[in-house]
Amino acid sequence: MTSTRFLLAAAALTLSAGAHVAAQSTAMTVRPESKVTLSGSSNVHDWSCKSSAFEAVIELDSSYQTHPMTELKKPITKIAVTIPVKSLKCGKGKMDDNMYKALQAEQYPTIRYVLDTYEVDASLTTADRFAAHTIGQITVAGKSNRVEIPITAVRGENGSMTGEGLLRMRMTDFGIKPPVALLGTLRTKNEIDVSFKVLLEKGVVVALTQQ
Repeated sequence: MTSTRFLLAAAALTLSAGAHVAAQSTAMTVRPESKVTLSGSSNVHDWSCKSSAFEAVIELDSSYQTHPMTELKKPITKIAVTIPVKSLKCGKGKMDDNMYKALQAEQYPTIRYVLDTYEVDASLTTADRFAAHTIGQITVAGKSNRVEIPITAVRGENGSMTGEGLLRMRMTDFGIKPPVALLGTLRTKNEIDVSFKVLLEKGVVVALTQQ
């Protein structure tokens, strides 16, 4: 075989092998201290409701463990979060009931979020921290909307990660009528903040093979 034919054959084998290289992602485990908070206001007082009993499937590029964040174009490979509506607690039974009714918890028992895409903000990213502008779909009371959420994530020891973010939205965007109580004397405002702080530990490594 001539040297030219040998090089062409080698290149073909390299390309063929590359099509089946496993891209490694690390599945992260959500620690119980993690929480999601819904907060807002009314004409009488501010309010907040919290949940730590949510399910999350979060995967990161395995290189995040050993490489500076500034070298990773896409540190996140997957995010999917499910929050049972009745896991949200406001500290007052009557307020909990009003919220569950507004969110139609019996018919739609979960709030669901799935990440679609995102862009890393290089100006706010360092060796152990990255910031990103995410775009995803959130489903509340049976209605899905596209939402944009800025997030930050900080790498800790032993491959751990802490992520935080804030989504500002309106109840009416999801067909939800802001609750009214006390014969109309207490009126909840339409605007609501959904904030989260998620503490992650390194889980098992999952191989994703390109087809």
